[in-house]
Amino acid sequence: MCEAYFRRLCEKAGRNDISVSSAGTFAGEGQPASSGSLEIMKRHGIDISGHRSRPLDIEEIRNADIIIALTSAHRMQVGRMLPSALARTHLLLEYIFRKEADVNDPAGGDTCVYDDCFEEMKPALENLLLDIMKNNNNLS
Repeated sequence: MCEAYFRRLCEKAGRNDISVSSAGTFAGEGQPASSGSLEIMKRHGIDISGHRSRPLDIEEIRNADIIIALTSAHRMQVGRMLPSALARTHLLLEYIFRKEADVNDPAGGDTCVYDDCFEEMKPALENLLLDIMKNNNNLS
């Protein structure tokens, strides 16, 4: 949901210079988006039916200008993989002034749980883009 919504925000802002991708610190390869995620994104006019999970790799960490983690455990895993990347790895909810706060994982929940998760992430993603634009960063 994060990747798809942030990509949409970038498109609307005309920021085709920002490359957006997602990978899981503990993800398997090739799993489709959950039915809850599919439903919530569909409500927002975003089709994620082609999304497939993939594990985060060291090369992607090296090449990223900024890494957004949804939980402190994810951030710590990035640091274990490449300690120097911690300086550019941030928790998503920092962008709504919730330092050290984790996004609640909706896995296994009903559509309402996925909707709550998305609504929690939305303003943080919007602020993240504003922060990038304010700092005139070109990110990959």
